[in-house]
Amino acid sequence: MIRIIFSLIVITSFNGVFAQESEFNNALALYNSGKTAEAQRYFNQVIDNYRENPKTNPAKYFLAKILIDQTKYTQAEKQIDDFLSKNSTGSYVNDFLHLKVKLNYDRLRYEDSFSTSLKILENNISSDENVLIKTTAKGIALNHLSSKQIKSYSEEAKNRKLKPFLLLLLGKKYLLENDNLNAIRSFHEILTSYSSSEEFQEAERLRNSASTISSYGDKGILIGVMLPLKDKDGSLNSAGQEILEGVKYAVSEHNKGRENKIGILVRDTRGSSENIKAIKEEFLNNSAVRCVIGPIFSEEVRTAISEFGNSDLPMVSPTATDEDLTSLSDNFFQANPPFSIRGRIFAQYLFYVENKRQMAVLNAIEGYSPQLAANFIDEFEKLGGKISVRQTYQSNSFSISEQINNISSYSDQIEGIYIPLADKTDATAILSQLVQNNLNLPIYGNQDWMLVKGFETSPELSNKLTFTSDYYIDFNDDTFNKFASEFQSVTGREINRNILYGYDTAKYLLTAMRNIDPTRKAIALKMVSGINSIGLKNNISFDQSRINKYLNIVRYNDGIFLLVDKFRAGR
Repeated sequence: MIRIIFSLIVITSFNGVFAQESEFNNALALYNSGKTAEAQRYFNQVIDNYRENPKTNPAKYFLAKILIDQTKYTQAEKQIDDFLSKNSTGSYVNDFLHLKVKLNYDRLRYEDSFSTSLKILENNISSDENVLIKTTAKGIALNHLSSKQIKSYSEEAKNRKLKPFLLLLLGKKYLLENDNLNAIRSFHEILTSYSSSEEFQEAERLRNSASTISSYGDKGILIGVMLPLKDKDGSLNSAGQEILEGVKYAVSEHNKGRENKIGILVRDTRGSSENIKAIKEEFLNNSAVRCVIGPIFSEEVRTAISEFGNSDLPMVSPTATDEDLTSLSDNFFQANPPFSIRGRIFAQYLFYVENKRQMAVLNAIEGYSPQLAANFIDEFEKLGGKISVRQTYQSNSFSISEQINNISSYSDQIEGIYIPLADKTDATAILSQLVQNNLNLPIYGNQDWMLVKGFETSPELSNKLTFTSDYYIDFNDDTFNKFASEFQSVTGREINRNILYGYDTAKYLLTAMRNIDPTRKAIALKMVSGINSIGLKNNISFDQSRINKYLNIVRYNDGIFLLVDKFRAGR
């Protein structure tokens, strides 16, 4: 009798395990096919209806993962903490810790998320998992923690694997905060105490880069940098910070292997006229400062021009676009062409490169669309071209059938239509009306066309679209991708538009300072001589107007924006 009972227990237990495995596999198949609600029900059954066996913990893991995806954070946290309280080692501990990193991050509990990622690093993990969690921890630390917070973890760390990683993060954070001295100290500690660590080579490269920027010497040459690195309330100004990263990287890149290095002297305007006044006094009285990058906003530029007056210090703004800025000072340069110039440059491109002689113009009456149109027309007609018809419309009215009809009546004369958008939302209605009128002509415009959605609804026209842009990044270009990868490995940041504004401007000034005695006057004279600097987002070249002569010519083709030309305008 006892043997019969024992046999029944064994059979029942075996059947339970088999059924649990079957339900788990069903749940996993549903989860992988995106049916998470059904999968959730099966995972719950695996947990609740059977004795604990090898499928129980995986079911708990997937259940917690689903709860996080459903933003049911309290339930997910209970599930995760319950497992971790019962399992300090063994299978699935790291998997649950990864879930806890994500849960805390999604709930904006960044320090908790970072702390949990460090626990994973302390465990015995594979090399692939090590790379993954270090990347995650780095992103959290550099984007969401202060140097003070990272420093506290570094000081408490006893693990020889964790300590150099935290020191590297701390040094990078100091660089982001423009505290090069403390950054160098952090990197130096890795080099002296953790020479066999994974972080050694990167720390050495960053230490050398930071030292280059920090060590100018009494007889050095400096580029002054004045940017809004913080706002008036003390919060970080992302545009200023990113542009500075580009400047720093360009200078560091330039100085590699050179005996006579160039440094930068960075000052924070904070959007304050008082700060700009103090910066002016410092820069003008420091003979090592030969030129200035910044400010970046037109209003700050006006203040700076007023303060610097008729000084001999050339000043280049990477981004300011107000029309009259160069008329206020003979030593101010605009690396980003104002909108009036963009219309003129495009007119020259169409006349000289595409050989257009008769055009139509359709512009909104709002924003800078009228200005672009007026300057395009003025330049095109000066060159000898003819504007056969010009029509205007009210942006966001979506009522442009009459205007398109009027343009259609000239279809046998015109070779294209110039349409500078005031708002990207106008594009759909414009394309639709052009299709309805069988007006199958090349379209030319401004960079707002790059933001337009729904080109696929009018492929016959959208593939005829060409426009100007002050920036163009070819993400399929091997050279650019190599640069972006190296930049991220050094700075911890991904390349973006602002970073390239800073990089290209600094690279231009460094080019201007080559092969001359780089006095302030000599640099300014070389800048207006028309030298070219090949940039990543756009080239830069000035003449006596002190406005960048280059614009990117971009064409839309089957879902892709392609660079046609980096076009340099004439006088």
